[in-house]
Amino acid sequence: MAELEFANLKGETLTKPPGSINGESFTLKNLEDCSVYILDYTSEVEVTNCNNCQIFIGPVDGPAIFDACSKCQVAVACQQFQAKNCTDIEFGLYCATQPSITSSSDIRFGCWMGAYPSLTQHFGAANLDPKTNMWDKAYDVSGEEGHPGFEIIENVHYWEVPIQGSAAPDNPVPAADGTLYSSGTSQANGKSSFDELPSENGHAPMPPAVPAPTQALGPLMPDEDHLATVVDMKEKMRQRLAAQEEKEAAAKVELIQKAATFLESFYQRRGVQKEQRTKDNRSAEKVMAVKGPEGDSEWERTINLINFGFSRPSGSDLSRYKNILFTAKAKNVPIKA
Repeated sequence: MAELEFANLKGETLTKPPGSINGESFTLKNLEDCSVYILDYTSEVEVTNCNNCQIFIGPVDGPAIFDACSKCQVAVACQQFQAKNCTDIEFGLYCATQPSITSSSDIRFGCWMGAYPSLTQHFGAANLDPKTNMWDKAYDVSGEEGHPGFEIIENVHYWEVPIQGSAAPDNPVPAADGTLYSSGTSQANGKSSFDELPSENGHAPMPPAVPAPTQALGPLMPDEDHLATVVDMKEKMRQRLAAQEEKEAAAKVELIQKAATFLESFYQRRGVQKEQRTKDNRSAEKVMAVKGPEGDSEWERTINLINFGFSRPSGSDLSRYKNILFTAKAKNVPIKA
């Protein structure tokens, strides 16, 4: 759905105002030199192949996934965070769980520093607790021990986004030092929310305010029908995941049972074969002990043990060996013990 994505754009300012997404998933892909403002709560956000962009993402009731992005400045609040194949990105991050990166470098994490009208309300709609922020607990899945592909920084760009005709911006998330936001915090810190970024990053200046939409905005909180739809979608997803886990668990049990049955059968066959070989060997020993080779002398009994009609596969000439044996028999050569 085109209204739920920004894709294949360059040098644009892209905005989704409050009430325009209402808990749906959203996608950003193939953006260059763009300023993006997602000023609503979502269920999931995927950001792919975005370069030289400024990206502001309001509360996400699920994962925020960044893939193959570079040279960006990002503010994002989410339940889960993952960055893979990314480089040279600064994140102002709120994350309810431990963030992770994979195959990425020069990633910088700072505490969430963002504000816009109704942000506190959207945190509640996305089931995010503003006081539980694990922005500084990141983990590099593919990094070497002691040399992660990220660093923790204290100062990040403050995103304060006013909306024409709306209340003042708000932010329920404490800063890294525990202080709470108040309107005009960014100016009090000596930095305007809408200062130009360094020119070498290739970013265009941010606008002084997000323009009001041409049509009336929907309610900040979803209506009952929409909320019921979101709840139904989440329940169906939970049921699918539960069914998949149950199926995988049953397959695992079946595989273990098959392996156990095979091993039991194998050991039974080996035991029967071993017992039969032992029985055959003992029978042969008894026959030899009772009957023994015939002959009046040791040489006769020795010769009677040999099958001279046996033909060797290699065709070796055994005539000389035979002559020696028969000569020893005829002369009854003494056998020394």
